[in-house]
Amino acid sequence: MVRELRRLLIPPGRLAASGGALPLERQEAHYLGRVLRLRPGDRFAVVDGVGQLWSAVLRQADRAELEQPLAAPLEQAPAPAPPLELAVALPRRDGDVLLRMVVELGIDRFTPLQAERSVGPEPLKPERGATILREALEQCERLWQPQLAAAEQALALLAKTPPSGPGRGLLATTRRSGTPLLLEALANLAADPERLRAGVTVAIGPEGGWSPAEEALALEHGWQPVSLGATILRSSTAAVTAAALLSHWREQLA
Repeated sequence: MVRELRRLLIPPGRLAASGGALPLERQEAHYLGRVLRLRPGDRFAVVDGVGQLWSAVLRQADRAELEQPLAAPLEQAPAPAPPLELAVALPRRDGDVLLRMVVELGIDRFTPLQAERSVGPEPLKPERGATILREALEQCERLWQPQLAAAEQALALLAKTPPSGPGRGLLATTRRSGTPLLLEALANLAADPERLRAGVTVAIGPEGGWSPAEEALALEHGWQPVSLGATILRSSTAAVTAAALLSHWREQLA
């Protein structure tokens, strides 16, 4: 079965140019031959990151061939809906580990934030981020590649209407009485399918929490405060928790 085949991401442009006969780049040949230990004649799956999958045969160490025409993929799926975004004030270390975990859980777009109380976070390097996104897609059998947005100042993000639209930006916060749980807020959104088309964004603050200015600005511009539970979580734990809850909620909508 196709789902038992290990996957390799090839961008749509390269697939179109190949005509189905795929010259493999050095790192791809290394992955198939040295990591997966495939040999000529072995099969694997090729995904394009925009919803399509083909099975392929390794012909030589540096060449493969699709088993279906480009215009007739073996599997095809629409983009995940509604799209899920996390905007996260990165922890001081291991931001790349955090990125890997949330995209493996199903997040479609990740925006790193620099908040007023952030403490010297290591930036996510674009090349490293791209590698993580590719590996997560291949590992988790996703057909659509997640996106890593450019880093942004939290004040700039929260001063705008939520990226996914009014009422669909959820601000994870603590120590506010009467704050609904994230799943409660998501249930309310699900009652109005039209509002969900643009997706849902959850913003996660730094270890020290949002500053009063950030929180006030978010409320002024339509972000809804939500809680992730009674305990106070580290920012990385909060982000992974939110990712898991968002993915579970979207699966329940299907």
